[in-house]
Amino acid sequence: MAVSAISFLPLSLIIAPISMIVLMIALKKKKVWLTRLCLFGMGVAVLLLIVFQYMDYKHFEDCLMQGVGDYKPFRGACITFK
Repeated sequence: MAVSAISFLPLSLIIAPISMIVLMIALKKKKVWLTRLCLFGMGVAVLLLIVFQYMDYKHFEDCLMQGVGDYKPFRGACITFK
């Protein structure tokens, strides 16, 4: 089974808020190592978001190249009208 853009969405949606909450705690307690770890986590979340958008765009482009009438991004499928 190929990796789809949908599989990255929950991961990127979970990493960003957790990193923000832990970053606030780390800044309050003045833990430099934890602050760096949180910033790294936010960077990973941004990279996953970029990958998600790119893969979604490529799938949309593939649907257009096939001449499909409609595209459902949350299903990750092309829908044809008959």
